[in-house]
Amino acid sequence: MLFYSLLYISHDIAPELHQGHVAAHDTGDTSVDAAVLTDRKSEKKKDEDEKDKGKEKENDGETEKDKPRGPEGTNLDGLLQRLPGCVSRDLINQLTVEFCYLNSKSSRKKLARALFNVPRTSLELLPYYSRMVATLSTCMKDVPSTLLQLFEEEFNFLINKKLCKFKIAPSVLIFSCLKACLDDFTHHNIDVACNLLETCGRYLYWHPDTNVRMANMLEILMRLKTLRIWILGTIPLWKTRITCTNHLNDLPESPKFYIRKLLFTDLDKSLIEQVLRQLRKLPWSECQPYLLKCFWKVHKGKYGQIHLIASLTARLSRYHDEFAVAIVDEVLEEIRLGLEVNEYGMQRRRIAHMRFLGELYNYEHVDSSVVLDTLYLILIFGHGTEEQDVLDPPEDCFRIRMIITLLETCGHYFGRGSSKRKLDRFLIHFQRYILSKGALPLDIEFDLQVTI
Repeated sequence: MLFYSLLYISHDIAPELHQGHVAAHDTGDTSVDAAVLTDRKSEKKKDEDEKDKGKEKENDGETEKDKPRGPEGTNLDGLLQRLPGCVSRDLINQLTVEFCYLNSKSSRKKLARALFNVPRTSLELLPYYSRMVATLSTCMKDVPSTLLQLFEEEFNFLINKKLCKFKIAPSVLIFSCLKACLDDFTHHNIDVACNLLETCGRYLYWHPDTNVRMANMLEILMRLKTLRIWILGTIPLWKTRITCTNHLNDLPESPKFYIRKLLFTDLDKSLIEQVLRQLRKLPWSECQPYLLKCFWKVHKGKYGQIHLIASLTARLSRYHDEFAVAIVDEVLEEIRLGLEVNEYGMQRRRIAHMRFLGELYNYEHVDSSVVLDTLYLILIFGHGTEEQDVLDPPEDCFRIRMIITLLETCGHYFGRGSSKRKLDRFLIHFQRYILSKGALPLDIEFDLQVTI
């Protein structure tokens, strides 16, 4: 504008200056008037220049006012600067709403570029960026398309894997990127493939539209693992990043999911009747093996739920007697296995089975002879053999802990009759066993004083 006004002023002044110059040659009297006229013209030019500058400043001010601003006066640059700080759903939702007030074609391009330039070390931002794109894609179709074009050009996987879950990135793009990595399965391509599978591998596997293709990709991946993993030396990476793919085919089907939900999530004292009804509705010919596995693996669940599992076992015995007997057999076999192996890593498992056996007695599913036989088995197993020092070392007091657990669970029901006399006789042998161990840990000594 300033350059245009200067050209316009110079065009008006040039003929007048030319006429004054000719008049000066014709007469000397008019030379002074011409000089005065020239000075006036110069002053007029300066005044017009100042006016043009003032108008230009006003126009610039109007342009600044016309720039889109948010509801609180924030502009686009300030909004984009706040983008890396949106580390929660509430913050990213608020930022998305504010961007809608700044909506324009240029602002959408700037937003797509800002989302693409996410810091490569800030992976925690990817879900929230993807959330923003998924929200805006309903009314601003060019935002995801522009962003995906940038991703495809740069072959960037850091956000593509999250966008796939929001159905913004097409599965074809994900598979093409994964295939490119598998074709040259070395060095950084392994990292890229692992990150991609870790994030959206399960989603693609379980989605009906991509299940077959993802299964084929996993089969190729497993073959590459067998052929190249020892050469590449990336065992730790493989174990941490590809664990999910190894278990995709081993995941339980929906009835198994439901059984685990009933036993380990829903089961409590107030819902035990409801859980029992749901278990009875299951197709037992198909689900009984998995039910048996869940029942005797009580150490996988909460320790405080063991008595509820025992109660369910006793109630189910009215309808499925063979199932209840099989549970008792498995528990007794697990107790004997623990005595034979005597590994430190199995101690929690062994304690859980002792508690389970005691609860089964409390719910009258086993009689006192089973409990007493188990107590004597714990005392004498392995003694008098060459493996005695391995199965029950002199300094090992874990068998005492097992007996204490069983007595704490069901010992108070041995308070009278023949069962009381049998338990008193066992306690004599138990005291002799305790004396053979020498000094006891303080926690075991305290539990003995409370229990016996």
